[in-house]
Amino acid sequence: MTQKRKQAGKDSLKQIQELEIALEEEKSLSRTRNTLLESNIKELNDVYVVLNDKLKAIRSRDDRIKGFEAQLVRANKLSSLGELAGSIAHEIKNPLISIQGFARRIEKTQDRAKTLRYAQLIDKEAGRLANVLVKLLDFSRMDEPRVEESDLNDLVDDTVLFMEHHLTRFKNVTVDIQRSGGPVVVRIDRIHIQQVLVNLINNAAQAMPGGGAIKIGTGVQDTFGFITVTDEGTGIDTEIIGKIFEPFFTTKPKGEGTGLGLSLSKRLIEANGGRIGVETPPGKGSTFRILLPLSKTGDR
Repeated sequence: MTQKRKQAGKDSLKQIQELEIALEEEKSLSRTRNTLLESNIKELNDVYVVLNDKLKAIRSRDDRIKGFEAQLVRANKLSSLGELAGSIAHEIKNPLISIQGFARRIEKTQDRAKTLRYAQLIDKEAGRLANVLVKLLDFSRMDEPRVEESDLNDLVDDTVLFMEHHLTRFKNVTVDIQRSGGPVVVRIDRIHIQQVLVNLINNAAQAMPGGGAIKIGTGVQDTFGFITVTDEGTGIDTEIIGKIFEPFFTTKPKGEGTGLGLSLSKRLIEANGGRIGVETPPGKGSTFRILLPLSKTGDR
């Protein structure tokens, strides 16, 4: 009996020792796991800090890019205004001359009927002058996009009216407008699209140094209204046609172009929910097509 108790005591002691060893192994394994976990947490924290810094740098760069884009849009608008300066001066000069002439006649005449007639003509010419200035101020505004319903036929007419005098500096260049049979009503920022049209018309004229006709068309294609601008130049080489909408790409001689016109035109068109493309058969000129979403309330 005593022998059995001794054996039982030895077995119990052995079990205790085994449990103590197992406990120490578990503690050691737990410490190892904790060490690895802490190492992983530290590594993840380091990665988070690096990624957070990179994210801040990307956001800062994105803000700068947006700022540059806004400056480029303003620069393009001012460039367009520069192109129109001659036409604007011409449009303003004519009514001013008329107003001055009628004012002198009023000063010299004693006939009340003639005085009234001259005053009416002065009022008419002043109204014409005010209309030109309103359109000019609209074109030069620098505020946020202002979407409104516009008829592309009217937009083309107004833009060509402004550009007629400017286009006289190109020899034998004429403008042929082929309007849609009815209104083409779209929802756009009118000034954005006028900027694009000014750029396309100017490019078309420059593509025809020997003269030719610029054809401008309007119409409806599916759920879009369109404007096309076609020149009779030599077209665009297939090697570069995929690059013409890239910023700073230009085929013009140094000092005659920034390469921003078409890239900013594309950006403005897309900002208005539309798209722009070009067709250029070899040696047969180029046709730029602008597609803009039709107004739901507009005639189709």
